[in-house]
Parts: sequence; structure tokens; C-alpha cells
Amino acid sequence: MGKPLIAASFNYRLGGSGFLPGTSVHKSRAANLGLHDQRMALRWIQENIAAFGGDASRVTVQGESAGAFSIGVHYLTNEEQDEEFFHAAIAESGGPVLGAPLTASDEQDVMYERILTDIGCLAMKDDLECLRSQDASKLNQAFARTSGSYVPILDADLVTGYTSVALREGRFSNRPLLIGTCYNEASSIIVASCFAANTSADFQDYVAGSWKGISSTTINGIVDEYVNKMSEEELKKSLGTIRQSPGPQYGSLFGNLAMYQGDIIFDATRRYTTEVWGQYRVPVYSYRFSVVPNGIDSEILGVPHFQEIPFAFRNFDGVGHEVNRLASASFKPRQKYLQVSNLMSRMWISFVNEHSPNGHDGKSLL
Repeated sequence: MGKPLIAASFNYRLGGSGFLPGTSVHKSRAANLGLHDQRMALRWIQENIAAFGGDASRVTVQGESAGAFSIGVHYLTNEEQDEEFFHAAIAESGGPVLGAPLTASDEQDVMYERILTDIGCLAMKDDLECLRSQDASKLNQAFARTSGSYVPILDADLVTGYTSVALREGRFSNRPLLIGTCYNEASSIIVASCFAANTSADFQDYVAGSWKGISSTTINGIVDEYVNKMSEEELKKSLGTIRQSPGPQYGSLFGNLAMYQGDIIFDATRRYTTEVWGQYRVPVYSYRFSVVPNGIDSEILGVPHFQEIPFAFRNFDGVGHEVNRLASASFKPRQKYLQVSNLMSRMWISFVNEHSPNGHDGKSLL
């Protein structure tokens, strides 16, 4: 293609190590360490990438799922923290609008106390220092046993407010963005939940259990849109290859539930983000990945979360995957996978080089 690039990857702290909740954590300025790890890595790239032949003024960051939501947070950091670590981003299945509610402060403290109790630090005068003195494996076990979500929290530092509000008010870094989702993002989430919805009441229970504090009026409105008002034709089109009810164990409203969950976490947030970028005339490109990969049940999962990754990375050999998603015993599907992967990877390379995915040699490979 004649569009060289240098790739750099990094690790950051996850779970309780990177996103420990609680008032003590907040007061000690130890909140959202995972996000700070990411910024430290990006700062290192700014300072050192030139030594590898790179251009520090043309850094594009790429992330999927939690990585994409992290990128979104960095787009929305306050002005004092807004160092120019990157100049464009690719956000796959995530973005500036977090797909889950931020954990309330009282819930954070409940989680924190459970961890302290589990690890034996509850009675200590300096409970946070007690945690710091523990073995990492012991801490990870305690984090895993503690129910709750380890996600970014409001910290008056990096995350100073709700991301949706920041977007609505135009408080984001005006940098190009390539953002997209898979066609059936939440099918695997619903399958993993083992929740079978057969009635509107079941659907209401699922929605209420997913979002603490949501009003009955909002719940009823959601059920009305996704169950009562949706025609069979509209549902079939929206689900792609997925069946509304692949089997009794999934419930008769499996497809409706998967569509709702995918919308609220991934697709609605993607659409809103692109609308805001467009409103402020910042370059933005959106995609929806609709190729059912090899080894995926098309009627149950369709094109679920994460499945675009081997295509974007041109992973023809399936390295790192138990099943090669680009393989097939038949020539025609295999050829289709290779063509999609070639085009997609070229578009990603084009975006990194030009901040537009359309410079992929000007020809369609499909």
C-alpha cells in the first residue's frame, strides 16, 4: 500500500488493581489507575517513538470493548489533563459514551468494604496501605470474589463528569474517529447470562436488573419498543442471521433481548457519538461488521462481540484463537473471509496514515 506504520502495544492494570472503587481510594488519588497506566504508555510513545522511526505528531490509538471505552474517556478528559497523547482513534465496540452506568459512591464503598473484609484489612487504621502490602495473587482472588463492576469512577481528575453530558456540551477533543460495532454485539452476553425471556414481564425484569434506579416508565417504554411495537419483519431484519428464539432454553424473546442489550451498550452509544462528531464537523467514520465468522453459530450468536478483530488484524492463520475465524472447509466462504479481511485491514491502515479509511488504493476488494 505504501503506507508504513509502527505498531506499539501495552498492558494496563485491570479489575480491582486498575479500577478499585471506594472513598478511601478516591481521597488518596489512586482511582482509575488503569486509565493512568494508559496515559503513561501514551506519554512514553510521545517521548520515544521517534527513536524507532515514528512520528509523535501522528499517533492513532486503537482499542476494542474496554479498550474502546477507555479511548472514549481520554477524548473527554478535562482541559488540565488534555495532553495531546494521540491525534486520532479507532474504537471498536465502544467509545466515548460508557456502555454501563458509573458506580454510585455508596455502592463503591460497599464493594470496597467487601474487599477489605475478604482480605483481612477492614479493621486496619490505614486500610488502603494494608491492601498495598498484600500479595498480588491474594488480591486478585479477593477482587474476583467480590460482586460488582470494576469500571472507571468519577474522580475529579480524569473522569470529572458523565461522559454523555460532556459530549452533549461539546466538551471533547476534536480529533478524527473511526468507530463501529458488530451486528449482534450482545447475543453472547444474553447467552452467558442464562436469562430466558418469554413474556413482557420477563423482559421488564431483565431491564430493571440491568440498570439500578431506572424508572418504571422508562422500563415500560423500552419493552413497548422492543417487544410490543416491533413487527416480525423489522425484528428479522435487525437480527440478521439470529433466530428470535433459537430454542426453549433461550426464551421466546431471545432476539428482542439481544437487540435491546446491544443497542443500549454499543449501538446507541456509537450512533450518538457519530452525531456529536458530525455536529461539530470533526471527521468521523462508522462501520457495522456483519460477517458471520467461521465456527460461530449463525442462528444463536450471529456476529457477536469481538468477532471483527481477526479480520481487522488480517489474522489468516487464527493465531491466538482456539478456532480460526477466517478458515473454512469450503472455498467460497474462505475466499469471502480473506477478501473482507484484506479490505478491512487496508481501511484501518489508511485511517492510521490519513485519518480516513477511504485511501485503501481506491478499489473494492469484495
